[in-house]
Amino acid sequence: MANSDDFSPRVRAERIYLALVIGLPLTVMLLYFVFAFFVRDRWGACPPACRDADLTTRTMIREDFQGADLRGANLSRVNLTQTHLAKADFTFANLAGANLTEADLQDANLTAAALNGATLNNADLRGADLSGARLQEVDFAGADLRGADLGASTLDRAALRGAIVDADTLFDPRWRQVWEIVNLPERGRALAGADLRDANLSAADLREADLTAADLRGALLAGADLTGARLEQTKLQQARLDASTQIDSKWRLVWEIANNVEAERSLTGVDLSAAFLASAYLRAANLTEARLAQANLREADLRYATLDRADLRGADLTNASVQAGSLADADLRGANLTQTDLRRVDLRGAQVDETTRMADYQRLAFDLANRGAAGRDLSGAFLTWVDLAGVDFTGATLADADLRNADLSGAVLVDADLRGANLTQTDLRGADLTGALLDGADLGAALTEGALLP
Repeated sequence: MANSDDFSPRVRAERIYLALVIGLPLTVMLLYFVFAFFVRDRWGACPPACRDADLTTRTMIREDFQGADLRGANLSRVNLTQTHLAKADFTFANLAGANLTEADLQDANLTAAALNGATLNNADLRGADLSGARLQEVDFAGADLRGADLGASTLDRAALRGAIVDADTLFDPRWRQVWEIVNLPERGRALAGADLRDANLSAADLREADLTAADLRGALLAGADLTGARLEQTKLQQARLDASTQIDSKWRLVWEIANNVEAERSLTGVDLSAAFLASAYLRAANLTEARLAQANLREADLRYATLDRADLRGADLTNASVQAGSLADADLRGANLTQTDLRRVDLRGAQVDETTRMADYQRLAFDLANRGAAGRDLSGAFLTWVDLAGVDFTGATLADADLRNADLSGAVLVDADLRGANLTQTDLRGADLTGALLDGADLGAALTEGALLP
């Protein structure tokens, strides 16, 4: 039987006391937590309490939102023309595509806000904090940015022409330079090596500017004047030019090649010297006698291209592919052919010297193609995929040589020692192998039509 004392008035009083002393404060704290974090911002009127509010359907022209809490609010594409927003807090707010023409945003907090595509014409942003904000393609024409903080902001393709800045405006040096270019015209501006990626340089005066090795990838250049500008090694990939862009014909051609995929281009004799054409698509292009000295052709697709008599002095073809193309009589002095794909490339007559950077097996292939191989000891030589068509190998020793996929069509291999050589898929059509030693040679899938075999 339960102790009757458990239900005595004294016990009940003690329990009630404990409930009041411990339970009531806990209940009050829980209610405050719910109010502070879930209810307060939703009960308050907007403005000023607009945190996380969806205001996309609200008309806000010329309204008063000064000091409002708009953190995380959705104002995408809202018309806020001439709206009073001084000292408002827009931290993490969505203002993408919003119209903030002539809006008062003095001392507003726009930290990490999304303003991409917004219109801020003649807006007052003095002292505003735009650090970390997304400002891609924002129109700042006439906007007052004196004392504003735009540090770490993304200003890709933002229109800065007509924006008002001062020494207290915090800009990444890259964007301040863009502002200077479009607002302080200067002929012959020194911009060598400048980082102008995704800059809005529409209608900019860049006449005779030194843009050597500058990065203009993704830059807007519609209507810009680049007459006489130096563009050696300048990156023009994804740069946006139009018919009104004034640029020397050489560099417009470089831009077209860098940005368009077109096979079998006819580029005979063109001047592409010092052009930045890394990763360019030039497959099967006719570049006979083209001027490509000092050009950057790293990783370019030059497969099946004709580069006969081309000037490639000092050109960089690292990791480029010239497979099955022709470099006959090309000037390769000082060129970088490190890891260049020269499979089945015709190197006859090419000018190669000690300044030409190429692999040992490539240099050997060049030497054989131009000086022949009669009587030479080439035991164990690595000569896969080389173009040695018609080369004289009379009496040469090619024992254990690797000649897979090599082009030896029409080659003279009379009395050559090919014992143990790998001739898998080698083109031997029309070759003369009279008296050749082929013991242990692998002729698997070799092309032998018309060949004179021993």
